[in-house]
Parts: sequence; C-alpha cells; structure tokens
Amino acid sequence: MDNYSGVNEQQKLSQKIVELSLNSSTISKIFQLADVDIQNRHRRSPQKDERINELLRKIPSEIRQIYDCLGPIYEINPKYQIIYQNDGSIYFGQGVEGRKIGTGIQIWPEQGNILDGNWENDELEGQCRMVYSNKDIFECLFKQGRANGFGVFQSQKKTVKGIWIDNNLSGEGQEFRKDGQRYYGQFQDGQKNGQGIIYFKDGCKYEGELRKNREDGMGTMIWSDCSYYDGEFRLGVIKGRGVYSSGNGYSLMGYFQEEVQKDRKQKIQRIIYKHENGSKLIIEKIRQL
Repeated sequence: MDNYSGVNEQQKLSQKIVELSLNSSTISKIFQLADVDIQNRHRRSPQKDERINELLRKIPSEIRQIYDCLGPIYEINPKYQIIYQNDGSIYFGQGVEGRKIGTGIQIWPEQGNILDGNWENDELEGQCRMVYSNKDIFECLFKQGRANGFGVFQSQKKTVKGIWIDNNLSGEGQEFRKDGQRYYGQFQDGQKNGQGIIYFKDGCKYEGELRKNREDGMGTMIWSDCSYYDGEFRLGVIKGRGVYSSGNGYSLMGYFQEEVQKDRKQKIQRIIYKHENGSKLIIEKIRQL
C-alpha cells in the first residue's frame, strides 16, 4: 500500500474546494465526498505492530479505546522507528537522522494525546488526525505544519465540518450540536461570522447575518408557529426596525426590542413592539432554548 496515496487524494480534494464557487449545494456535495473519504480510511485494517501497542499502553484506557476504534490513518510498516522528542512525546514512524519524515504516530504519554500524520522535515504535511485527552478528535489536511484544507472536529457536544486556513476555521462550514441545533454558513477565525442559517432544536429557524457566533445585522427569525420577524438583530437578540407577521395575515412594522434573558433556559421569548405613535405591544413566544 502507498502511504502517500491518501495524502495526494486529500490535496486534490482541498484544491477543488478552493477553486469551486462555494454555494450551499456545492458545499454539501464536497463535504459528503470528504466524509466518505475519511470513513473509507477508517474502515481499513492496518497491520498490527506490537511496538505501537506497547506505546499506546502509556495512554489512558478511555483514550486508547477511542483510538483503537478509529485505527491509524496510515498503514504501519516494519521500518517504523521510535524517536523520543524533546517535549516528552514519542514518535513511532518513518524518519531520517532523528527527523520525522513520512508517515507515523506521535504520542504524548503525560497529556494523553495521540497524533497520526505525515511529516516533511518535522512539519505536518498531508492528512493528519489528533485524538485529544478530553476525547475531542480533529482531522484535517495540513500544509507546512498548519491546518489548511477540509477538516472535521468532533467533541462531546458538537461536530464541525469546514475549511481551515492557517489553523482557523474560515469560510463555508457546518456545525451539528448533540442537542439537535444545526448551522450552515460562514465562519471566520473559528466563529460563526457572515451569512448563515441556524435550525434550532425547537423547530425555529434564523437566516441572515451573524457576528462572533451571534445573530447580528439583518436577518429573519421564523418561529415554529409560522410567524416571523424580518429586520435588525444586535448581539443575538431582536433589536431595531423590522416587520413582524403573525402567520395569519396580521403584521406590524416599526421598532422591536427583545428582552435579554439572564437565564437562557427560560421558555418565554418576549419582544416589545414600539409604534411611531408611541403605542407598545408585547409579543411572546414559547421556546425551548
């Protein structure tokens, strides 16, 4: 088996992502292709090697179990060598004169982290995956030691898929939370930033501008009862001029301001409508935040 074939495939995929127009349908198709590629590599049965088993025994058992389920990214071969690193980690893989060159596995016994990757002159280059001691998993294409390309991050609370640029999630991406909330849209420096769509776990939907992970700018909130607000948002809440429609033909136009909830688990979303003539109206929505 050619250890570099997977790297070349991922480089081609990453280049294709950059070149294509990143509309929502294109992004979904590309993400599906990348997911299939990652899943296919996880189904491989790499050659067993007692040396790596011995090294893995230095890692906490729960992290070792996660790694055993995933398996190494690249096939282990008898020419792999053990190189002890200055930071206390142990490298098991291809190398020349103490430098990491080629495929291998790096283990941090004290921290409990495990890194699978391909190296060029001690820098990550190609498809790599880190399993962290807190059970987070990050797999991405690396260039010159930094994440640059399509990647997938998984934690106990969410899964994020998208394009990483210089170690930061930037551009089109997707986030799926374990509680059912989904996000499709743009990221910048690891945060939701730009145009996007949020599907909340209670059936409501937001579509519009976001800044630093919060609804901010022009957007539309559609509630599960088919009513909607189209207008301005600030720092994650409705605030500014807009239009509210009850869904049965009744509508309001003017200034709206949502009460900021200290307890985000409250089920009542309260919005105050202010008409130009000074009259006020309170709109309440039952939510499952």
